[in-house]
Amino acid sequence: MIRAGSIDIGTNTTLALLAEGSGDTLRTIKDSLTPNHLGESLREDGTLPTDVIAVNVDLLHELLRDFRAQGAVDVVAGATAVMRTAKNREEFQRAVKEITGLDLLVLSGTQEAALTYAGAVSALELLPHERVNVIDVGGGSTEVISGQGNVPGQSVSLEAGAVTLTRRNFTPDEAPAPEEITRLRHEVRRLQGNLFSPESLTGIPWIIVGGTPVTLAMLKLGITRYQPDKVSGAELTAEDLDMLISRFAGRHPDELQALPAMPPGRGKYILAGTLLLRELYDVLHIHTANVSERGLRHGLWLAHFGRQEV
Repeated sequence: MIRAGSIDIGTNTTLALLAEGSGDTLRTIKDSLTPNHLGESLREDGTLPTDVIAVNVDLLHELLRDFRAQGAVDVVAGATAVMRTAKNREEFQRAVKEITGLDLLVLSGTQEAALTYAGAVSALELLPHERVNVIDVGGGSTEVISGQGNVPGQSVSLEAGAVTLTRRNFTPDEAPAPEEITRLRHEVRRLQGNLFSPESLTGIPWIIVGGTPVTLAMLKLGITRYQPDKVSGAELTAEDLDMLISRFAGRHPDELQALPAMPPGRGKYILAGTLLLRELYDVLHIHTANVSERGLRHGLWLAHFGRQEV
């Protein structure tokens, strides 16, 4: 049995998991999320401002100290789309190493997909031949993965997420206009030409992970604070997404942020994330999918501290 931490530095949020376990299982001790503003701070020249780097390194240092105070013997940290994009990512990595001692991993899209799949299915009791599909709607990228049992298989990483789509298509600090929503949907449809054939996925259950699906599940269920036991396994149908899109469209980001259950900093990105997910439902012929509160951070934990090879 080992107690350790894993940290997922995303485009919009830093997720930190403290867990203990052995082999292929883990038990969550603490699971937190903190807005990191990395994606929205990325400049036109592709670099992250020095002050944003400093704030995020301080956050990592604080998380590390908290984990160690609670008995963690080791911590692993991985970054995803925003660090793949940032031209000064090595500056960020050096600062993390200097202040925290951690070697920050910048994960490729393929690595992110494999680890996310491992984390998403880690709470399920799957037979080795049992097929499962996973979608991870992130802030800077979206991964679609098909696998068997605990083993990820074919995957695609799309360079589109809730933050990047919002920045490319919506006017800042305004309610999105109908033509902006249409433009976003068209962009997603163009990107989806890279996906594998939906016919090969017919009849296989879908799991969706990420801040957008978790928030949508909370809104559908009418719960005002994060309750993993209620969110886990929650069903989101195509009709649910249509209803939520109608609820979000035409509203100012501040109004959406004020909705019960809306995590800090997610109000301005929730519409784009929901539209992205709805377009994926269409192209992949999904009618319904189940939300998991698990994801990349769990996969990172299992790959580094469990027996799973990802």
